[in-house]
This record gives sequence, structure tokens and C-alpha cells, in this order.
Amino acid sequence: MYTLYTLPGSCSTGIVVLLEKLGVPYQLIKRNDVVDYQKIVPTNQVPALKTPEGRILTEGAAIALYLLEKHANTMLPEDIEERAEFYQWLNFDYSTMHPAYGRMFAIAYKVKISDEVKAEILQQLADTVSSLWKILDIRLESRRFILGDQPTHVDYMAAVYSSWNAGFADTKIEMGKNVKRFIVDVTSLPEFKEAYEKEQVEFKKTF
Repeated sequence: MYTLYTLPGSCSTGIVVLLEKLGVPYQLIKRNDVVDYQKIVPTNQVPALKTPEGRILTEGAAIALYLLEKHANTMLPEDIEERAEFYQWLNFDYSTMHPAYGRMFAIAYKVKISDEVKAEILQQLADTVSSLWKILDIRLESRRFILGDQPTHVDYMAAVYSSWNAGFADTKIEMGKNVKRFIVDVTSLPEFKEAYEKEQVEFKKTF
């Protein structure tokens, strides 16, 4: 059985969705319930996955690829060109979209500056996030999901990120109609609903 260390509603929830889709046994442990979690994961970040063999894996993209390569699924293409496209969008999620939100969270909750300056910086950062959602909106003009007609892990992650808009109620983050339709589709998937239920957290739709 896998053990996934998580913070409900964070990026680690995307891995919970993936585990549900793959249908493999796992247990969830909340990071904040672990004494000296940093001894297990030096960065103190989630997700972290303990394999049945006892190995600890960190970094969301690495965990996702490990699970996809280990367990039978239709998400990871066999064709090298199609797989390259999967890798591209996986990295868009983890290396572009996630850090863009991360900068917003840092300003909103970690940096001590005046409310006026904070609001100005947050909106500048939000404009960048909006531009990323615009890229996805164009991508989704002719596709139900990011890579076609079937959902993959890249869709799960994008939908999870969309819920983070709720943390910035006074900041404008724009999402187009295609993205909004896409989020409804992804959050309606059985594996997505089951993951949020098991994490005991409510998905926050902001439109």
C-alpha cells in the first residue's frame, strides 16, 4: 500500500485524484499530523509518497510519472511524440502554473508589507496567472480536455489550481469560458469527487 503525505486542497490533492483513477490501495496522512515531518521530507513540502517498498518520493511531477509508469493506464501515451506533448503540459502545470500561484501566496501570506502595496503586487501577479489561464482557454477551444477527449493527470492538476483563486477574493483572476467549462467537466469526474471526499475538503469553485 502507498502512503501519501498531503495537505488537503493543495497540489497533493491532484496525486490523490490520480491514485483514485489508477485504483491502487493507499492511505492518506496529513502533513500537519506528522511530528518532525521535515525529517522525512527535508523541504517540508507535499506531496510525498511512501512506496510499498518503503522509499520516499517527493516532487509532484516525479510522483505522478512514477505512478503512471508503474501502473496500467491510458493517460501516458506510448507514441513518443504524444508523450512529449504530455510532458509539456505536465510541466506547464508543475513548473509554470503552480509557481505563478506560489508567488501570489507568498505575497499574500508571508511578506510583511502595507495592504496597499500588497494589493498592487498581487494584482500584477494575478495578471500573469490570468495570462496562463488564457493559454489554456485557447488550447481548450477545440478539446474537451487539455490533451483531447480523455482526462489525464494534467487536467486534474489544472482543476486543483483553479480552486486556489478562492484565496484571493479581492484580486481579479480571469478565466475564459472554455476553462470554466473544462473545470466543471474535470471536477465532475468520479475520481476527482472521491479524492476530495477522502481528503475531507470541499472543492472551491470561484465562478
